[in-house]
Amino acid sequence: MRVALILVIALAGCATASPSPTDQPVATLPARVTAQPTPSATSRPESATDLLECDGPVSEMGGSAGDFGPSGFGDTPDDAFESWRETNPFTIPRAGYEVLGRSGNRSVYTYSSDGRIKVVVVISPRFNEFVGGDGFTIEELRTCDPSEYGGEVDMGEATTVWTHETTGEILTDIRGPEHCGWQTGRMLHVPEPDGSLGRQYLRDPFGVFPGGSLLDSYADGVELPADASPSGYRTDDRRELWFTEADRAVYVVTPDGVERWPRAGEPIGCA
Repeated sequence: MRVALILVIALAGCATASPSPTDQPVATLPARVTAQPTPSATSRPESATDLLECDGPVSEMGGSAGDFGPSGFGDTPDDAFESWRETNPFTIPRAGYEVLGRSGNRSVYTYSSDGRIKVVVVISPRFNEFVGGDGFTIEELRTCDPSEYGGEVDMGEATTVWTHETTGEILTDIRGPEHCGWQTGRMLHVPEPDGSLGRQYLRDPFGVFPGGSLLDSYADGVELPADASPSGYRTDDRRELWFTEADRAVYVVTPDGVERWPRAGEPIGCA
C-alpha cells in the first residue's frame, strides 16, 4: 500500500485560495530526459506531485483548482470524481483510475502506466461552494507529461493517440474547442523535453484557426517532400507522422493519401 494517506493528511494543511478561471524550428522529436527517482516506500510525500512517478519533468498542466477553477460536483467523493472525470477540459486519461487512499474528507485517485503513477487527482469539499454547495469537487490535479500515459490509454473520443512503434511513448492530437468554433480542426502538440508545450501542428480543412502565425497551409492529397522521414508515431487506424528538416508542417500519411498539417509559429489557444 502506497503512502497516499500521508499525502492526504499533509494536504489538509494547505491554505484555501479563491479559484479563478484559466486554462528556431527543428525537425527531430524531443528526446527523453533522465528519469526521476521512484519514491521509496519510506518517503513522506508532502503534495500530490510527490506521488507522481514520472520519467521526465512533471507537466505544467493542472495544479490547484484554486488556480484553474473547480468543476464537477457530487455528494460523495466518488460521484464528484466521476463528474469531474467526464467533463474536465484537460488532456488526461478518461478511464483507468483507482482510489489510492482516503483520509477524512479527502480522497486521492491515480492513473498508472506500467505500475507507475502518472496522474494524481485530489477530491475534497475545499472548493465546493464554487460548484454547488455542500459536497465534493476537484481540489488538485498533478500529472506527468501525456507522452508517459502509455499506448493503451483511453483519452476520450475527442483525442487521438499516436504511439511510437519502438519506445511506446505517445503524442496526442485533440479536437478544437467548440466554444471557439474550432471543432472541425485538430491540434497536435509535440512537447519539449522539459514538458513545456513545444510545437503545435493544426489540421484545418475549413480554415477555422487563426492563420497569422502558420508557417504553411493545410492541404490533403499532397506528395511527401523528398526530405520527409517517419517519426515512428502511428495510430491504431494506420496513420503515420512524418517530419521534414524545415519543420514548417507535419505530414500525416494515411492509407488513402497524405495530409499536410501546418505548424503554428506560436502555439494558439482558446480562452
